[in-house]
Amino acid sequence: MFELTIVVQDETIKTFFNEETMQYQTYDQNNHKDKTKKCYTTVLQGVPVTSDRGALGWCTVSLIEKEGRKILFDTGSCGDRVLLLQRLREMGFYKKAIDAVFISHLHYDHCQNIELFQDIPVYLNERELSYVLDGEFEKLQDPFIPFTTIRHLRDRFHLVQDGSEIFPGLKVVALPGHTPGLSGLFLSGEKILFAGDGVKNSWEFINNVGPSAFYCQKAALKNYDWIRANAIEIVPGHDRAFRLLADGSITSITGAASVKLTHLLNPNDGPRILSLSE
Repeated sequence: MFELTIVVQDETIKTFFNEETMQYQTYDQNNHKDKTKKCYTTVLQGVPVTSDRGALGWCTVSLIEKEGRKILFDTGSCGDRVLLLQRLREMGFYKKAIDAVFISHLHYDHCQNIELFQDIPVYLNERELSYVLDGEFEKLQDPFIPFTTIRHLRDRFHLVQDGSEIFPGLKVVALPGHTPGLSGLFLSGEKILFAGDGVKNSWEFINNVGPSAFYCQKAALKNYDWIRANAIEIVPGHDRAFRLLADGSITSITGAASVKLTHLLNPNDGPRILSLSE
């Protein structure tokens, strides 16, 4: 937990950020009142892992709360569906309690559960939709686009651009490179960036390695400059959230996601459990 002390007209107000609950807590010393301002909740924490069989695609899904409204950032893949709905129910939310969905980009692991959220806006950068519908993704040999699904859902999207404001204080930030229309959401007051695959994981960011790019590797890496200049906290596409420190280093806000893999290698033996955790 970190603390910020503000003095306004002889009133001392202390603001604490609780890393475990992802909440800002304000304490007014004069009025002896505690207030909690909830910024976001990690619904599914991304896992920075791949394999020689292919991408596993376990992305971060976040629920942002701003001005009394709730927006789900990315939805995960079909493989996440059961756990996604379970986590939302545990948090006291169901699909109808969410006001909007924002999709960072149209790779399967970030967008396949759009269809679960009916009758609410689904925000997407217009450049990303044209990337798919115009067939540009095929020319760039991007294998991760669920084209049939996107074509079917094309009328669901509310198209936005760089700088568009979704809710007051929550704006779209274009982060092209991995795909041409990849975008994040930036809480300008709190300086929190939901980066999607604009920042895949903390290792790539701290080592200045850009995310894999189907569109432009140079642009993908250049995004890091904007992020370092503007953000304090980053929620990556496939990792736990981290905070930027003044010396250029980072600190993780939560522990790594714990994932257990069950391997039924031999029919004569029991299941083999492989654990991915810190």
